[in-house]
Amino acid sequence: MIDRLTAYMNFVECHEEPIHIPGYIQSFGYLIGIDAESRSITFFSRNISDLFKIDRLDELFGRKLTDFPESFQNIIASDFYTSLDRFTRRENETYFDKIFIHQKEYHFSVFKSGNSVFLEFEKVLINPDKRISNKYDNFYGIDNPPELWNHLLETLSKVVNYDRMMVYKFMMDGSGKVIAEKKNDDMESFLGLHYPESDIPKQARELYLKKRKRIFSNIYAETVPIVSKTEKNIDLTFAASRGMSPIHGQYLKNSGVSSSFSVSIIIDNHLWGLVTCQNIEPKHIDLEDRVQAGIFTALAANAYSSFKSKNELNYRLELNERLAELKTDFLKHTYLLDSLIENKSEIKNLPEADGLAIVSEEHIVTEGVTPSIKIINNILQWALENTEEQIYVSREFLKNYGDELGLSENAAGIIIYFIERDKNEMLIWFRKEFDEHINWAGNPEKNIGIFSQNGEEKRLCLRERPSAFLQRILKDIQKDGVPGISVPFMLFVI
Repeated sequence: MIDRLTAYMNFVECHEEPIHIPGYIQSFGYLIGIDAESRSITFFSRNISDLFKIDRLDELFGRKLTDFPESFQNIIASDFYTSLDRFTRRENETYFDKIFIHQKEYHFSVFKSGNSVFLEFEKVLINPDKRISNKYDNFYGIDNPPELWNHLLETLSKVVNYDRMMVYKFMMDGSGKVIAEKKNDDMESFLGLHYPESDIPKQARELYLKKRKRIFSNIYAETVPIVSKTEKNIDLTFAASRGMSPIHGQYLKNSGVSSSFSVSIIIDNHLWGLVTCQNIEPKHIDLEDRVQAGIFTALAANAYSSFKSKNELNYRLELNERLAELKTDFLKHTYLLDSLIENKSEIKNLPEADGLAIVSEEHIVTEGVTPSIKIINNILQWALENTEEQIYVSREFLKNYGDELGLSENAAGIIIYFIERDKNEMLIWFRKEFDEHINWAGNPEKNIGIFSQNGEEKRLCLRERPSAFLQRILKDIQKDGVPGISVPFMLFVI
């Protein structure tokens, strides 16, 4: 099992660590920051003197690159610099080019963030092991999610080829699970392991949404400080060479690896998961290969999103068919209550629920596994006082209101559909609690310990005619923005 660092840094919890402003970059990168208006130099990484001929670094502050033609001639003559306004119109959008410095080829990246324009450099590497052409694999021909993610890892291994490569899916509570893996035969498998939310805290997930490819080439290498006389807490969110959080570094050391690379899996503009790669030895991946890995991951994410949308459409069509059958049965009765009671089993199964309560004034009719009538009355009163929408859905109803309402495990998840609120008329679907064995990667409550950095200690209504009612509920189900009963039905879990 992996040991995990759930400790604190300077007695501040991990989720509060300002990982976007580390104050340093990784040694493979070189960084110069210039003011977006004046073009004067405001900050730089201390190692730029290794790349450019500079006598005294202090002389750079407040000056322009054009003031040092002998040092920065290759930058000054580049298309990026001569057309800098064009390449910095949009915030946090990175452009890539290549330039030669001292007869060696470097990647040259430019982006604007806040009041600064970032000029970033890293050496071009040739990947002799790359075994894929520019013709991308067709992910859309795969209609099985596990197969899709395994295919993605197989494809990426031909580009980056780390010792262990995984697809890590985020759960609703922020925790995660390894759902696909490709690794060397002599390595322990992490497939199926769950990781607590604290392993990738909120601010880290926010960064993964913004900066979608992250590499840490050598977690044991010395970092390079950012030097500035005016700028404080320089935001390095979009810098490819942004330094690693000490806590994350210790996490990887505890994992027995020296290098990591990750690509965010974005679905419907949300961080769905990560492709995360680890290598026993230090390993750097060329920028072009990192970009290609991002393209493959985006193609797989789009294919998964298409597959998901197709399944949801099929579910809606199936739901409409079931509702049409119910409508035919409803027409046999004069009163809606009679129709509901007659078809209570079918109504219960609309969201694949364990139980159903049909509430009409003081009358309660149940079907399947439900709480007691007393508890249903408690839920009824609570719903009338605390909800406003026609549909209320909760996947954690027992967790949030169990003590207050005296709930049993039969009301772990709930859907309430108000037929006519003023007359206490509603349908309530219940999902009971279920046991699931979760194989955690280590003890999710365990604090590994304390480490030192720079000499400091760090811790890590029922009277409607039946047909009219059914038409109304069907309309609500299909209405955009609810997001429709069909979506909560599909995701109806505790």
